Amino acid sequence: MKGQFIYKIINTVNNKFYVGSTTNTVERFRTHRNRLRRNKHHAKHLQAAWNKYGEDAFVFHVIETVPVNKSLQDAEDAWLTAHVGKSYCYNKSRYSDAPMRGVYGAAHPSFGKPISEQQKQDISKRLKEFYAEDIANHPRFGKTHTPESIEKMVATRKANGTASGKNHYRYGKEVSAETKQKIGDAQRGVKKAPRTISEEGRAKIRAAAEAGHYSHWEGRKHTDEAKAKMSKTVFVMPDGILFHSLTAVLQYYGLKMPTLSRALKSGKPLSKGRLMGYSFSYGGIGATQTQTDKDLISNKLLAP
Repeated sequence: MKGQFIYKIINTVNNKFYVGSTTNTVERFRTHRNRLRRNKHHAKHLQAAWNKYGEDAFVFHVIETVPVNKSLQDAEDAWLTAHVGKSYCYNKSRYSDAPMRGVYGAAHPSFGKPISEQQKQDISKRLKEFYAEDIANHPRFGKTHTPESIEKMVATRKANGTASGKNHYRYGKEVSAETKQKIGDAQRGVKKAPRTISEEGRAKIRAAAEAGHYSHWEGRKHTDEAKAKMSKTVFVMPDGILFHSLTAVLQYYGLKMPTLSRALKSGKPLSKGRLMGYSFSYGGIGATQTQTDKDLISNKLLAP
């Protein structure tokens, strides 16, 4: 029989049922029977009942004829929404177009079966395409974790040693420029919640500060590459010396960083002090040197 139909596979022993939809009842019922007889049906609960009670305990019935101008999928989804999760229903998913979506653990027919890397990539691709069609397609859309769930996840990660360092699932993985751009676009302009620190966290910070090692940079050093990126050359007049870094200027003239910073930002000569009239600027086009600034600093420090 062809058309648009909603059907049930009913266990006559306990009246539990499996609900589905089809446009060809003969073909669809034949497919169900073949898979159940071969112990290959995707609905594990239905398969277990079939194996327990036998084929004669089950009947196939059309329970609704859907008009051709109506959506068969919507009609099936309405039945699934009403019955999935109840003790009498063999279905596990509320989605007619994806019977296994939302089915986890031992209830899934692929539970415990290894899959190849190619299969993983194919599944990932299809899911990404599905989620890209409509953000509401994602099973977590509009949902937030409860404080209890967050605490459980944190405790589990800590217990398994997967919360930080080499054990973290993102450790050593590079984030592409495209992903960084997406993250930036999503976060830009979004007001952040105020940062809160627990009493335990405050106690740790105080203890670290009292021990004298609160700095996040303690024990670490910049690489030569990083130093080169951070260094800025400074040209000093009237001496006409091009220094390779701000630190070199501070060491040679005995300046404080605030003074040098103000001079660099204003671009004006110093108006007072022992270096009155000296000007400092980034770069050094036209600068001439007879010695390197490192030699100058060494000679000055060694001078009596």
